[in-house]
Amino acid sequence: MTDRQKLVTLIRLRDTLYFGVRPTLRQCGLALDIIQDLADEGLIRLGDKSTGEDLDRYIIDGISPAGFSFISQQKNAQLPQ
Repeated sequence: MTDRQKLVTLIRLRDTLYFGVRPTLRQCGLALDIIQDLADEGLIRLGDKSTGEDLDRYIIDGISPAGFSFISQQKNAQLPQ
């Protein structure tokens, strides 16, 4: 996953979470491997509803401070000098 893909995904998730939605992995519309990559890197937090299949059981609980830092760093890197 490229930094650009991570940035776009994190911004999309941030906007969804802003409206109070805590989507399941299925509802967020992203592939499981993308979510797993972001979680493994500590950029997002996953919650567990304790029931159902993995796609319906786990929710995007939030973006971690590392995720917000990543967004900020990438946006700053793209600003014209």
